[in-house]
Parts: sequence; C-alpha cells; structure tokens
Amino acid sequence: MSSHPDTPQMIRAFDADGREILVAREQWRDNVLVGAIQQNWNDADQLAGLIIQSLNDGFFEEMVRPAERLMELDANPERAIVLQAIVYMKLGRLDDCERVLLDFCAQHGETGIVLTNLAKVHAERDDDAKTLDTLWRALQLDPNQDNGLGWYEAIHRDVGGDAAGITAMRKVAALPHSWRAQLWLARGELGSHNTAGALALYRESLSRAGQPIPGDLLMQMSGDLGNAGCIAEILELAGPHFVAEAHGLPVGNNLIKAHLHLGQRDAATRILTQLHAMNRPDWKEHLAYWDRELAQ
Repeated sequence: MSSHPDTPQMIRAFDADGREILVAREQWRDNVLVGAIQQNWNDADQLAGLIIQSLNDGFFEEMVRPAERLMELDANPERAIVLQAIVYMKLGRLDDCERVLLDFCAQHGETGIVLTNLAKVHAERDDDAKTLDTLWRALQLDPNQDNGLGWYEAIHRDVGGDAAGITAMRKVAALPHSWRAQLWLARGELGSHNTAGALALYRESLSRAGQPIPGDLLMQMSGDLGNAGCIAEILELAGPHFVAEAHGLPVGNNLIKAHLHLGQRDAATRILTQLHAMNRPDWKEHLAYWDRELAQ
C-alpha cells in the first residue's frame, strides 16, 4: 500500500472507560479494520461511518470495496456516491470519480454536494473556469455546504484579496435558505467591533436555518461571540435552541462556560447533567473537568 505524506502512523481511539489510546497503523488495519468491515458489511449506516472514519485515518485503498458495497446497500444514493467518489479521488482515479458523479446526476438530478465533488475533479485537472462554474452551481443548490462555501470564498480572496472574499460571501448569503455565509460575515463584523451588525447577521442565520438549529451554527456562533466577549449574547441567541441529543458537547461546552462566567451555576449544572446522560466515552474527560469546576 502506498504511503501518503499526511497519513497518520498512529490511530486515535478510545477504550471502554473513555480513555484515549493510540494504535499503530498496521495493527489497526490488520486487527481492527478488517473485522470492522466484515461486521458492518450489511449495515449501510455503520458502513458509511466506518468509511468516513477510515478515510480520515488515511485508509484509502482499503475503502474501495466497502464503498462499492455501500453503493449496493444504501437507501441514500447521494451519500454512497459521494463516498465512492472521494475514495476514487484520494487514489487519483479522477476519471472514475467523474464518471460516478455524472452517472448519479443523470439518474437522480444534480445536488449541491455532488456538484462540489465534481468541482474538485475539475480543480485537480487545473480547469479553473469549470471549477468555479460548477462550484457556484453547487452553492445555488445548497449554499450551506461548509467546504464548498469556504472554498468559494478562498478562490475569490486569492484573486482579489479580503474584499473579494467578503463580496463572494455576500453573494452566497443572498441565496435563498443561506445561513452559513451569514456566520462568516458575522465573524468579520465582530472582528471590526461592529457587534450590532454581527448580531443582526446571527439572527438572520437562525431565522433561515430551520429546526433543529444545526449544531455547527450554534457552535461557531457561540464560540465567536465568546471570543469577542459577548457572553450574555451567547445565552440569548444559542441557549434557547440547545438540545443535548442534537448539539452535544461542542455547543454544550460553550453554554456551560458562558453560564459559569455569569455566575449561573444551576443553569450550567443542568446542561452538564444532560451531557452526562448521553454516556459518551469520548466526552468523559471534558465533562469531568466541568464536574470539578462546579464542585468548587
């Protein structure tokens, strides 16, 4: 198997007690990954999750057969085709990547995430015009793609500087159903000490996002407000929308911190109790920290 420069040599995992462990890459592949593939071979959701994690860990060649199997199993054809396309792209199989994406569009119609991945194929071939055109079509279909939006802004900023990047974000923010671009514009307003402008953008974002509010919206908004010292505004804007099962530790952590900053220990304890009830081993260390803080 070829080795990529950014391939992790140790795989991060958690034991039954929530403690982080590191496993050698070859040991993980031979002793864990093979068995996990077999165990999840007939479960589309579990197999998709395994593929995503394995791609993050740098196992590309090993995911060819699981991705092809997911195509047979998955009731969500978009998820299956995107994961298959990513596997092919990681292996440099651009023609195969383009083929499966175009076949999906012909059968199911274009979607934002599929077109964004098609734009990546054009980018790998250094076709800048086709890349930008395809990416814009992708954002028109789904303006809230995190990677696609950031990429679109970066393309314009690289050519025309920060002002061009802001203009690109505003163009996306004007699309129907856009809420993510407003978050990035709000961050810029906070950086310019225009708190009122930022709050207006956050309220617009929340009003467009639907229910439940996406966790990454609440996480970025609460984090940026905290960095700007707007603690009460975190609780005003993010607090009413928090659902532990949907938003978890990333948002809950920011809310606990805000409540404690304002001396609202009972409210912080309520959120901490909700997070403990999720029984997430990978949260154990973080929650123990807040247990200690609240015990003081």
